[in-house]
Amino acid sequence: MIVREFFDLIDTIPNRDDSETIQKFLRYLQGVLRIKQVVPPAVEIMTIVKACKPILYHAARRSVLTSSNLYMLFQVDMDLELANERIRKYTQR
Repeated sequence: MIVREFFDLIDTIPNRDDSETIQKFLRYLQGVLRIKQVVPPAVEIMTIVKACKPILYHAARRSVLTSSNLYMLFQVDMDLELANERIRKYTQR
């Protein structure tokens, strides 16, 4: 479900730096961080967003305070191919 929501977000959210788009993206990330039943693929999500929606990613990164719980998400990074591979594994279950 987490991954399906992520793909819906990636397909529909524009790659812009307006405040409405940034807030929608940050609300999604807050929801990911609230998940307690499983460990969400947060690093993979952030890596893919950074590659696919760079304007949105960097605008959101600038808007997050260092004291925010979202700040740590913008500090992680991994290989894009590996991130895509891991995300695909979630959809195959």
